[in-house]
Amino acid sequence: MLNQVCVLTIKVKEMKESLSFYTEVFDFTVSKKYSDSIVSLVHKNIPIVLEEEHSINLSDSSSVLLGISSNDIHHDFKLLIDRGAHVLFDEPKPCPPGYYFIVEDPSGNKIEVVEFNNEDK
Repeated sequence: MLNQVCVLTIKVKEMKESLSFYTEVFDFTVSKKYSDSIVSLVHKNIPIVLEEEHSINLSDSSSVLLGISSNDIHHDFKLLIDRGAHVLFDEPKPCPPGYYFIVEDPSGNKIEVVEFNNEDK
């Protein structure tokens, strides 16, 4: 059956800078380093793999939208700004399941931080 997500790969321009971003801004840790250009991050359900890619223009390609869950969107919004993240909004915005904001990683990938606070979680 082809209906189970097994890995999430994020194409990045520069591994060292991107690895620093995902481990220092979002608190991920390294699970396994396959090579200098492929690193897996610890994640409970779905492995997240950063893959360095120099041959494409990432801003022109479609990219994965990674969603990170927040239990306190306003706290996490301030925390990520304090950690130097490039946050695209002035404040969290309402969305159907609750609130969200978007952060851009060093390669231009967008990361959505979402707090599910509506009763239909």
